[in-house]
This record gives sequence, C-alpha cells and structure tokens, in this order.
Amino acid sequence: MQDKELLLYQEQKGKTMERPKTVKQLEKLLVEKGKHFDFKFTDNEYKYFMENARFTEIEKKVLNLRREEKTIVAIALKLGTCESNVNKIIKRIKRKIVMCIMFGD
Repeated sequence: MQDKELLLYQEQKGKTMERPKTVKQLEKLLVEKGKHFDFKFTDNEYKYFMENARFTEIEKKVLNLRREEKTIVAIALKLGTCESNVNKIIKRIKRKIVMCIMFGD
C-alpha cells in the first residue's frame, strides 16, 4: 500500500498511527533478496509491531528476549524448549513483522 492508502485505511479502522520512518527503510531492504534484520528496533517500532503484528504470547516472550540480546540457547533454556523450536518461532516473528511492514496491520 502507498502511504496515502495506508493512512486512509488506518483512519477507516479508527487508527491514525503512522509507520515509523525507519520501518519504511527496513521495508526497502527486505525487498532485496538475501537481506535480513535483527531485533534492534526503536521503542516506537517495537510498540507498533506489538500492536499490529498479532503475535502470540510465546512469540512476544521470544521477541522480548531477543530484544535483550539473549542467545537462542538461553531462550530455549528459559522457555523449556529446544533450539529448533525457538528458531521456528523466530521465523514466525520475522514473517509477521514483514507482513506488518508490507501490508500494515
């Protein structure tokens, strides 16, 4: 969606929050094949994703731990699961963030 369409869509849904500018830059990077991102978001970006990306409780926990720069092994130990499950959850988080960036909420 273009910015005008996104704002109109958000106004119709009763939301007027605009995507952070750095998220727009991230969107451009993600279009290029092979680009990825880490979990170092600004507070506004983090708030935007938590409100709009529709994370499950386990995904929120993993995202918070990744924001604290915990390793995958540390997250797995804390949640009582294996590393492969944490990697799957991280993939789901990244997919939801990308969908949120590309299509709004």
